[in-house]
Amino acid sequence: MDRRPKDVLMLIADISGYTRYMLAHEKALAHSQLIISELLNTILEQIELPLNVSKPEGDAVFLFAVKDDAKPNWDTVKHTICDKMITFFQVFSDRIEDVRQTNVCRCEACANIGRLKLKVVGHSGKAMLYKVGPVTDLSGIDAIIVHRLLKNSLGRDEYIMLTEAAQRDMPLPIEVAMQTTEHYDEVGDIHTFVYFPPTPKPYAPNPDQPSTINRIFLETLREEIRREYAQVATQPEKGFHFHTGQRLAQILGYHDEWLAEMPAVSIESLAGTGNPFSMGDLHSGERVVDVGCGAGLDSLIAARMVGPTGHVIGVDMTPEMLERARSGASELGLEQVEFHEGLAESLPVPDGWADVVISNGALNLLPDKSLALNEMARVLKPNGRLQIGDILVEKLVPAEAKLDIALWAG
Repeated sequence: MDRRPKDVLMLIADISGYTRYMLAHEKALAHSQLIISELLNTILEQIELPLNVSKPEGDAVFLFAVKDDAKPNWDTVKHTICDKMITFFQVFSDRIEDVRQTNVCRCEACANIGRLKLKVVGHSGKAMLYKVGPVTDLSGIDAIIVHRLLKNSLGRDEYIMLTEAAQRDMPLPIEVAMQTTEHYDEVGDIHTFVYFPPTPKPYAPNPDQPSTINRIFLETLREEIRREYAQVATQPEKGFHFHTGQRLAQILGYHDEWLAEMPAVSIESLAGTGNPFSMGDLHSGERVVDVGCGAGLDSLIAARMVGPTGHVIGVDMTPEMLERARSGASELGLEQVEFHEGLAESLPVPDGWADVVISNGALNLLPDKSLALNEMARVLKPNGRLQIGDILVEKLVPAEAKLDIALWAG
């Protein structure tokens, strides 16, 4: 740690409306965090030296530049920082519009993304820099001041506010809109200059840059699926839009001998669409991957079929389901089965490891089925077998329906 205070410019880019956006409703809260993270990453993608990232702070990013370290010198680079700050508002606006172009969900978070705005506060002064793990943090009265500036008297959601010291270091290429004096206990009066950023240019998608739509949609979909199947694991008696448990096992033709002595937790949280064993039993000594294993019933049946000389790996993305699966395996004392958290699109299994890949109702939940099938092919040995029970549709699904989370997750 260098114990000498540094001359630094400190900036905080903060998302206005975050508190009212992160609603108490569980679904909206989860989706809000996904979108807020996407917007913060938009700012982080713009950071280049001499600006450095200190740390994300929930709805904000704390940035700093050590003036003495600026190359070739501060007078040269300060104009670059000013231009970059204006760019923050344009890319933030573009990303908001990019995300809005898909109706990924009808919850309040997804419906109200347009209410989010960006504000930036800045101050220059002395600060001590120190490391906390991978994070460079700043301490001192001037670091306190820049954080206090976020609580100000403006009553606006979108602006740039600079102290007198920051304004000297950052000659913004826009006119000062107003001057204010903010008062803070233990700090006193802080004179500030307030700028309103230029109106963003109309959004124009860049054909060479992947849209955020698919990423936001995919992460939101996964969150909804996790939520749904966490309830199947923890509240199997609740009732769902699909069959579960013993009733489903009967409908899918599971043999009584397969279910004999199976743990109740494994059977009651069964959720699926087909019987992967209807295409044939597994053989002693075989290696099996169960994609989307859920509460683990199929994995446990497979483990009994392959015996102690075989091995089964169950993969699922819902922690509550995996907890039930591991509990069932422990109750049966099956050492030839293990469960891992993971995605069907990136299985935590080596190339060519499996003799058989089984799956029950996982593919219909995946937007990119070809990616998952390629993963299954990757982990299979040459001449390995796929035994999948799932849903097929006989007509094209409209594009707008594919982007309706409610239809995917029920």
